[in-house]
Amino acid sequence: MACYSFRMGRLLLGILKGGAIGALLGWAALKVGVAGGFGAGVTYAAIGALVGLVCGKPIWRQETIWTSILKGLFGLGAAIGLYVLSRKLLGGVHVDFAASLGAPADRPLVDIPLLLGPLVGAVPGIFFEIDDAVGATPAKAVPSAPEKKK
Repeated sequence: MACYSFRMGRLLLGILKGGAIGALLGWAALKVGVAGGFGAGVTYAAIGALVGLVCGKPIWRQETIWTSILKGLFGLGAAIGLYVLSRKLLGGVHVDFAASLGAPADRPLVDIPLLLGPLVGAVPGIFFEIDDAVGATPAKAVPSAPEKKK
């Protein structure tokens, strides 16, 4: 049971880390004026690469730099793939609350990096956190009081 809760904690941590990175870079892209096309692809590639470097075992705790580079490249590819997939599946979806976030009201969901960025960041973030949790051992539980013999 402890292993299950450990992995669920890592799942939530991946959602939080990846979502926060995606929201931060998505907000910056929205303020710069990125909506779609090449600029959006670069934004989501940066989100994926940064998620790969930070989520799971972060770059400053890795034994070699190559592990972090591979994770960053995988995150970059996954984020671009998720962006292309979302353009195909959610291309015409509009959300009403986007105008309250500072985005133009006539833009579809995929052209608002502040909304799509956290989703694109959370998916590889979950993968990296769960991947690093598979071989890790959970923190030891606090020992309970010894049982009395009868």
